[in-house]
Amino acid sequence: MYELKNHTETVVQQTLQNYLRNNVLNCSCERCQADIMALALNRLPARYYVSSRGEIMTQLESQALPDQTRIITELVRAAQQVSATPSHPINQP
Repeated sequence: MYELKNHTETVVQQTLQNYLRNNVLNCSCERCQADIMALALNRLPARYYVSSRGEIMTQLESQALPDQTRIITELVRAAQQVSATPSHPINQP
């Protein structure tokens, strides 16, 4: 049986982890990370594949600078939005 995968989702998840290592948000809990990914993925085109060959072709296509720039732009926009208005209360010290 073939498994359908979205390359954009994988790249956004990896990019988010790198972003969180270098940037501080009001909250970076699992819920906020999921919200960030959902917002970014809704603004980006999906790139599905079902085979190893399809995965390789999709990876090559997505390495173009415009694709990388768009992913980072949408991810930062989503992170700023979620950080400004998280979907849950923030515990203040």
